[in-house]
Formats: sequence, structure tokens, C-alpha cells
Amino acid sequence: MGQASGPGVDTISFDRVYDAPVEDVWALWTTKEGLEEWFAPEGMRFEVSTLDLRVGGAFDHVMTAVGAEQVAYLANLERPRSVRVSGRFLEIERHRRLRIRFEMDFVPGVEPYPYDMLVEIHAEAGQVRMVLTADRHPDPEMTRGAIIGFTSQLQRFDRAVAARLTKEQQP
Repeated sequence: MGQASGPGVDTISFDRVYDAPVEDVWALWTTKEGLEEWFAPEGMRFEVSTLDLRVGGAFDHVMTAVGAEQVAYLANLERPRSVRVSGRFLEIERHRRLRIRFEMDFVPGVEPYPYDMLVEIHAEAGQVRMVLTADRHPDPEMTRGAIIGFTSQLQRFDRAVAARLTKEQQP
């Protein structure tokens, strides 16, 4: 459904098109139940602790490795199995645009740094085009991991959109 690409040296980008209502795509980004359905890669559990959907509002969550492969990967890197991530909404344009800044303060031996994600949603003729652009990490290995993670997350997003469509079509 889409590819990762490098539109700029400092970002990575993913482009998807869905035959779905824009409200469904938006809800998966902006509700606790929507985010918990897909925001973690496979083998990870995602729990929203704070979701204050307004500019400046908090988006805090905990991501925990639950799959054997993910637990082993983190253990090999000597990283904790569970991390708490704090974020803030920088831009919110209903059904069109969402910019979130996370504080990357959980990587051992790395000074905290801001990490931005931008979601652009374009609804037209019964389809929704979603473009996700995220910062590259200072560490190339973390950027590689982010690309793998986003690819997995977006596969889960695809399934979440499909599940909503199936639910809407039931009598």
C-alpha cells in the first residue's frame, strides 16, 4: 500500500491510500482506542496514559515489548522492555493534519532530543491519502529501527482501517 522514502535528509516518509471515510482514518490517530489498536509495531503493546487532543496537549504512552523477538532484541541492546514516551500535539487541523513532538528521553547514553511526526490526510472521492513524515534519529541504527517499526505499525493501521470498514458494513 505504500513505500518508505526519503523526501529530505532529515525525514522519512510513508504514503498510503485507503478506500475509507476520513473520519475512520482520523479516529485511528486521535482516540485512545484507535491508537491502542495500531500504534505499536508487532510484538509490542501500546497503552495511552494521556491523550489531550489540543495544540499543546499531552500524548503520553507506554510501549512494552511482549513478543519473544522484540524482548530479545531490546535485551541484546541492553534497553528496557518497556518505555514511557511523552509527546505534545503541535498542530491539529481536523481531518487534515496532525503534528506530534515526542521527547526522546529514554535512550541510554543519549541526550534527550525532540522527535516530530507529521500526518497529512487528503480526502477525495471516497479515498483518503495519508502521508506520515517523521524525523530521522541522530543514530542511523535507530532510524533503521524506526523505518522497520513504522512499516509494521502501518500494516497494523491498514488492518485497523479494514476492520472499521467491515464493522460499518454490518447491519
